Amino acid sequence: MESEELQERVDIILHKLKFIEQKPTVACIEVLEPMTAGAQFAPLITIAGGIAVAGPVIPQDPNIMIIMPNGYSVERTMKEMSRLLQLPGFAELKAVKNKHLYIADAAQYFSELNRVDSIEILAEIINPKLFVFGYEGAGWIKFVV
Repeated sequence: MESEELQERVDIILHKLKFIEQKPTVACIEVLEPMTAGAQFAPLITIAGGIAVAGPVIPQDPNIMIIMPNGYSVERTMKEMSRLLQLPGFAELKAVKNKHLYIADAAQYFSELNRVDSIEILAEIINPKLFVFGYEGAGWIKFVV
């Protein structure tokens, strides 16, 4: 795909979000134990309309949590969810209580080669009323506790 086309895809997202004032806090969980949000996706979260949370997640209590351990598929992450569900304080997090907990396919979509796909997935999750790119079900799923 040509870089012009990729930039157009990003520009569409930026344009739609230009006047959004309330941006949710978003944690992309890359490490399950201890549950940690990585900073590497912070620029992508910002483009997709969120405020990135990095570091230990429980004390920061994000609005949205996306579980995406490095190199894990959705299926593999689903098998590991019991580890998170057992963590003290996990069930009390805003994202969990408000049903804003998601699993993303880090193996297929979150690499240097797929940055625009990653941004589109994040935009779908963070701003579902504004964006539908067709990744739900393959690139990410909603996880209900």
